[in-house]
Amino acid sequence: MSDKAKILEGLQVIVTDLAQQADGHELQSRIFAAQGFSKLADKYAEHAKEERDYVIKCADRILDLGGELKLESKKESKLFCDAVEFVKYDLQVSKDGLAWLAGLVEESRLVLFANVINLSQKIEKIAGKP
Repeated sequence: MSDKAKILEGLQVIVTDLAQQADGHELQSRIFAAQGFSKLADKYAEHAKEERDYVIKCADRILDLGGELKLESKKESKLFCDAVEFVKYDLQVSKDGLAWLAGLVEESRLVLFANVINLSQKIEKIAGKP
C-alpha cells in the first residue's frame, strides 16, 4: 500500500469512527438532559459539534488528496443511563482512539520526512552537488 493510500485510509477511519462517536455524544447528551444533568448534556452536545467539525476537516483532506470519500456503516454503539459509567466508557474510547491516532501521526511524519529527504537529494543532484 502506498504512503498516500495509508494516509487516506487513516483519514477515512477517522471520518467513519468519529462521525459515529459524534452521533453517540449527541444522543448521550439528550439522555443526560432528560435526567436533569443540563451541564453534562451541554458539554456532550458541544463535544459532538466539535467532533463533527473535525470530521468535515478530515473529509475535506481526503478530497484534497484525490481520495474517495465514503459513508461507511459501523456496528451499534452503547448508550448509558448511568453518567459515571458513560464517562468511564468514553474515557477508554478516547484513550484507545488517541493511541491509534498517535500511530497514524507517526507514520505520516515518517512519510513526510522521507519525502523531504528525497526532495533534498533531487535538488542537490540538479544543483550538481554529490
